[in-house]
Amino acid sequence: MSDKPSTAETAKETIARLRANRQQRNEVATDTQQRPQSKNVPQLQTEQSTKRASKLSGGVNTVERKNAIHAVTQRLLHGELSQGQALKTLRVEVLGLTQDRYATLAKVSRKTLSDVENDRGSFKTDILDRLFKPFGLKVGIVPISTGTTWLL
Repeated sequence: MSDKPSTAETAKETIARLRANRQQRNEVATDTQQRPQSKNVPQLQTEQSTKRASKLSGGVNTVERKNAIHAVTQRLLHGELSQGQALKTLRVEVLGLTQDRYATLAKVSRKTLSDVENDRGSFKTDILDRLFKPFGLKVGIVPISTGTTWLL
């Protein structure tokens, strides 16, 4: 006989662990649902976005939308966000759309949208323009320094 635990014991331990994890997630979800929702302007994330759009998340009103777009574009111009992070933040926090729904809206594939949001690959300007158009934005050239002098 071996001193190793039997397969049945290992499976039982695994099932117990998975049940405990599920119960813990349910408790966290219940706690989150019971908190009162704030009606303030949505807080834009400062780190790489891990927030997901869900069926329950909605967009924001016009004033909040303009403020959120302005805040994201400022962070993008200051180098605090990549193009992909900015797009994901706008998609989730301003429109509240899933990748599937937003890709359909922008007329690109979901994989293309995912690759852009995760800063993978290099995309033509027309693809990026299609992705940013719903926010009234367009890809362009911006000076990297305010002290740049232009020779004519």
